[in-house]
Amino acid sequence: MNNRTRLNRRVFLKRTGVTMVAFSAIACGGGGDSNASENNNDDSETFVEPDQASEDASFYQMPDEGEHHSLTWMAYGATEAAWGTTGTYGNSRSIARKDLIRIAANLSRFEPVNMLVSNSSDLAEAEAYFEEVKTEIVNPSSTFIAGQVYTGGEELPAIEAGGVVQFIVQPVDDLWMRDTGPVFVWDADNSLAGVNFNFNGWGQEDTGAAGWTKDPQKAANGIVDQTVTNDQQVADFILNYTGATPVSTWLVMEGGGIEVNGLGTAICTESSILNDNRNPGATKAEVEEELERILGVRKVIWLEGIKAIEITDGHVDFYARFVGPTTVVYALDNDPESPDNEVTLANQEVLNSATDADGTPITPIPLHTPDFLAVQEAVESRNWDGTSYFDSSAFAAGYVGFYLANSCVLMSQFGDDEADQAAFDEVQRLFPNRIVIQITTDGVANGGGSIHCATQQQIGQE
Repeated sequence: MNNRTRLNRRVFLKRTGVTMVAFSAIACGGGGDSNASENNNDDSETFVEPDQASEDASFYQMPDEGEHHSLTWMAYGATEAAWGTTGTYGNSRSIARKDLIRIAANLSRFEPVNMLVSNSSDLAEAEAYFEEVKTEIVNPSSTFIAGQVYTGGEELPAIEAGGVVQFIVQPVDDLWMRDTGPVFVWDADNSLAGVNFNFNGWGQEDTGAAGWTKDPQKAANGIVDQTVTNDQQVADFILNYTGATPVSTWLVMEGGGIEVNGLGTAICTESSILNDNRNPGATKAEVEEELERILGVRKVIWLEGIKAIEITDGHVDFYARFVGPTTVVYALDNDPESPDNEVTLANQEVLNSATDADGTPITPIPLHTPDFLAVQEAVESRNWDGTSYFDSSAFAAGYVGFYLANSCVLMSQFGDDEADQAAFDEVQRLFPNRIVIQITTDGVANGGGSIHCATQQQIGQE
């Protein structure tokens, strides 16, 4: 691998109490975007009513992320056990943790956030960071200013007027709630349920399935197993905490490994799910049948993905995301020297000829990756004095890792001002009735992840 930034996440190894940052909740509804061909925010189109469902009592439906949330789940991870205390990751820990609070604070302007914290010490640190993040400048103009919270000139609700940020004491190892938390679904009675996808550390832990094998190429590529003991308990903890009906499955995968439009179509990577380190011997047909049962997926658009280059084996949420029933944004890296050039061009080819579950052609829209050297220079100048801990092989600089919350889109800026502005403008065009917020996430990205990786929506009725 040459020394280029990657789109993918590479994460390296090294009910007890509740407190909340108390604000009055702001009433914000999801959806309402007027561009129906490119925005998926109409509940009447997306949720399959019970009388349309199968008579099978095990019917479930996963809505599109843009549907209404009751709240967002996060984890105050990047623990010492997971990231260490020295070197690239140890020296990125505090930056990543402040990023998590920055994400939570900005989301709290629009919906509540529940964040798991491991202990009282982490709780105190998180609360202190929250007070610091509240003072960050929101750029009031439509002119992009690097490093500031950017909205294109849109006024934001004050954090004090936003939803509640609630810290819940529950041990975690890392921050990737998209993968460790449950995937929430509606059951046939329109009640809340959640799928536990049997998190096994992105293929590192033996599932007990016949033929299971760990991929030795990961270790050969320098990918070290991560501490996951606490994170393997997160899904069940949240399901118990919320009272959602647990949905069991034989599938071993992660929430970052699937993207849905809420109308029966999903995008997945073969490299992540059809992998002997998760689902040995499973066929596409078997996986698709199970995804239909537990998520209401009638068709999967399969991207090939890439194995063993980073810890997730090529999660789809770094490559392609629905922004409408048949509209997909995808990462495109046109630099032939980049390790992501080939895979993003292959994804483009698949998406250009793809159709949804009803046979309607997919409309793919590229989001071009930023310039590596500009990103590295900006990140180093913002975060370290003299010594650089920038991880050029793992830094996740792709714009598809945004998160759709109630009435807003939260996305990252990286330090290539032109690319940051272009990505913001495109996302705003696709979601004209949402406020787009662009923030720095240098620590999370240096750990190989995105805002989407750090969040998991709990669906709710408006």
